Amino acid sequence: MAVSSRQMAAGRWKFPVCNLRKRIILLVGLFLFLSRLCWGQNVSFDSSVDKTQVALDEQITLTVSVSGNVKSIPQPELPALDEFTVHSAGRSHNFNYTSGRISSSVTFNYVLFPRKAGKFTIGPAKIELEGKTYQTTPIEITVVSEDRTQPSTPPSGEEKQKVKPKLRGKDLFIETVVDKKKAYVNEQITLTFRFYQGVRLFNNPEYSPPSLTGFWTEDLPPKKKYYKEINSRQYYVQELKTALFPTSTGKLTIGGAELKCTVEDIDRFFNRDPFAMFDRDLLSLFRQGKPQILKSKPIQIEVLPLPDIAKPENFNGTVGNYKLKVSVDNTEVEVGQPITLKAKISGVGNIKSVGKPTIIELSDFRTYSSGSSENVSKENYKVQGVKTYEEVLIPKKAGKYTIPPLEFSFFVPKTKSYKTLKSEPILLTVLPPSQASPVEMAQLSKQEIGRAVKDIRYIKLPTSELEDQGDHLYKKPIFLLIQLIPLLAFAISWRYQRVREKLNSDVGYARQRRAHKSARKRLKGAGRLISAERSKEFYSEVARALLQYVGGKLDLPPYGLTKDQIGEKLSERRFKKEKIDNLVKVLDFCDFARFAPGSSTEEEMKRFLNQAQKAIVDGEE
Repeated sequence: MAVSSRQMAAGRWKFPVCNLRKRIILLVGLFLFLSRLCWGQNVSFDSSVDKTQVALDEQITLTVSVSGNVKSIPQPELPALDEFTVHSAGRSHNFNYTSGRISSSVTFNYVLFPRKAGKFTIGPAKIELEGKTYQTTPIEITVVSEDRTQPSTPPSGEEKQKVKPKLRGKDLFIETVVDKKKAYVNEQITLTFRFYQGVRLFNNPEYSPPSLTGFWTEDLPPKKKYYKEINSRQYYVQELKTALFPTSTGKLTIGGAELKCTVEDIDRFFNRDPFAMFDRDLLSLFRQGKPQILKSKPIQIEVLPLPDIAKPENFNGTVGNYKLKVSVDNTEVEVGQPITLKAKISGVGNIKSVGKPTIIELSDFRTYSSGSSENVSKENYKVQGVKTYEEVLIPKKAGKYTIPPLEFSFFVPKTKSYKTLKSEPILLTVLPPSQASPVEMAQLSKQEIGRAVKDIRYIKLPTSELEDQGDHLYKKPIFLLIQLIPLLAFAISWRYQRVREKLNSDVGYARQRRAHKSARKRLKGAGRLISAERSKEFYSEVARALLQYVGGKLDLPPYGLTKDQIGEKLSERRFKKEKIDNLVKVLDFCDFARFAPGSSTEEEMKRFLNQAQKAIVDGEE
């Protein structure tokens, strides 16, 4: 239809504005509808594992994938995994645009470490997207208790282990070995931890030592590092040695050590599809790390009791091989002058637990113990050193005396027999005092004073005059209080010595006494990790501090403690229920924060650290 300029000028022609608006709205609606189809269809939610049959010392990688045309993908809800130790291994995000269709996918990775053998089911994971709930298919897992001993060629004297073909391709593995599996009480057992590294690590590994309940421990530096070829493959090996001294007889267990590390995931970076890397998040190309959790097998130790046959009467439990040397600082003194007697014991063994040699009491001497000192060395990875006991002897009267031989008995594991050492007798000459002491002067009679001092006459005051001299010093309360100070100091010193001896001899008591101090030290270290980027490390350190605190209080290994065990054991120790609930609540939040997505703010972490500190303080009340 033609429109003339005259009609347009007359205003008789009008554009169809309403129709234009309708068309625009229709096009926008159509676009949104098509976009909705692109973003709301084909949601896929599934899970998979890298293996369905593993041994107790192996790990499983659980991958939960969500893909589809959805804008925001939340963290999935995992099923209960009581038969496994679960560690989050991060997430990766991919974005694709193909043939006009937009799609995205998120992969959540978890590392599962089996706790026991058997057949288990990994239940369905769940996720909610745009009002709909999706869940994965259950997965059957078989955990076998096959003995897969790690390959190594240990030094002579250590437990020999066979190399199995299944381990020839391992990039990383650890092992713990001992130089003997049968030992006497207080005899040294050398525990060696080895870490074999065949690939590069992303960061420093996190080492959790084995539980050593029933042993007194001593670290044995230095740390050894060397290269070793196993099955035609070169490994970088790091060794840590620890001296163990059993404190009780029977069957004892050295727990499994654990090592957490992150290695380069080369297979994941160089995928079989050469163009797949363009579909990934760019930042993920620089974070191709794969978590590894390594665990060694427990070791059974048989601890033998010391034989009763031919046991000396003065034997005090010392085990090892020692020498005895006794000396005095002076063999000729005056009455009332001190003589220092030193008994020096040197040799190989747990030098801190070496008992005091038998010292016969001398009736003509006052004897005071001045304590002991020790100097420990660990040459050739054997605990050894020198321990010195000192006694102060004060002669009461002049004459010639003999300090009888000192006796020291110990058990020698190598010969399976007891040995008693005797020192040589020591001759002492005690001279009369060169000048009379005030005590001796007081003992002289008045006639002796008169003969000795002619120009001084003894003046005897009447009793009434003495009583009129005023209050005497010995009647004042401050004088009596001063007399109590030495007694109080002696009581405190005696109590301190008893506690120190118990700490050295009773491992369980030592762990209980040091649990609070150790936990506060760890929490202080956790405070230095407060930052949004290190929140996972922060919550891991807090959880470790709380578990070690509870383990110390209960004299149980901290690793493997469940919340039910914590509640049950603390209830037996008469801990209040509200304090137990608070402690378990803090541990639950640690687990949630470690495995939940995202990170906490610094203010939240500071408030949580205060809660953890309060939980430990409440446990001491």
